Amino acid sequence: MSLSLFSLVPLGSCARTTAALAAGFVMAAAMPGCIMNPKACTEMGCSDTFTITAATANKSWAAGEYTLELTVDGNAVSCAYSWTNTPKVGGGGEFVQCSPTVSVSINAVAICTETRHGDAVSQSCIPAPGQFTQVLAIQGTPARVDVVMRRNGALLGEQTFTPAYRTSYPNGKDCGPVCRQDAQDWALP
Repeated sequence: MSLSLFSLVPLGSCARTTAALAAGFVMAAAMPGCIMNPKACTEMGCSDTFTITAATANKSWAAGEYTLELTVDGNAVSCAYSWTNTPKVGGGGEFVQCSPTVSVSINAVAICTETRHGDAVSQSCIPAPGQFTQVLAIQGTPARVDVVMRRNGALLGEQTFTPAYRTSYPNGKDCGPVCRQDAQDWALP
C-alpha cells in the first residue's frame, strides 16, 4: 500500500490544488538562486608588477656589454648582459634574471597586420628588422625605482620612476586574485 500526502491529510479538492500551487511557488522561488546566480570564476592569474619599456629613438640597440643599476625602494640591484644585435631564431631577444624580483628582456618590435573577412578578424605579426625594446620587470609594488643604463661603461640614461598602480581583477571583482600593476615608457637617445 502506497501513501501520499493527500491520503495522510484529508483535504478537499480546492485545498489540494492550493497546497500543490504553494509547493510549486516555493520551489520556483528557490530555483533562481541555484540556477540564475551561479558563482563561476575563471582561474586567470596575475601578479603585482611594475614594468619599464626602454626604447631608443630608432629602436635599435648597438652591440655591447650592458649594465643596469637599479635602486628599488632603497635596495640596490645590478644586472649585466651582452647584446650582439643579432636576434635569436624566430626574432626573439635575450632574457636575464637580475635578481629574484627583477628581470630584463630584449624583445623584437613586432609589425602586425590585421585582416578582416566579414565578421572574422585575424592578425599576423613579424619582427621588425633591427628594432628592439628592453623591458625591465619588477615584481611587487615599489614606490620608487631609480635606473641607470650603461653600454660598454658609457652612460646611456638614468631615470627615476614613481609608479601609479592600477588595480585589476582578471577574473572579476568577486573572484581572486587582485593585482596592482603599472607600466611606463623610457625614451633613450
